[in-house]
Amino acid sequence: MKEVMSSLMDKQDRLRTENTELRLRLVIYEKVIVINQGLKEMQEIKNQNDNLKATSYNYEISLRSLQKNLQDGMEDRI
Repeated sequence: MKEVMSSLMDKQDRLRTENTELRLRLVIYEKVIVINQGLKEMQEIKNQNDNLKATSYNYEISLRSLQKNLQDGMEDRI
């Protein structure tokens, strides 16, 4: 009977240790998930920023073209 109790107590101790280790790993994984979500959001913001830069560049080109046309039109009138 003592052997059975001892064996059960040992098994219980091992399971508690394993449970504690698993809980610690879970905490680490949860932190990694939060970091990954942050990285995904940062990537999305970067993509939006790149799109805005491209649009801004296109607007600059259009503005320069309009300014040139305006200058050419003014020169033609003079």
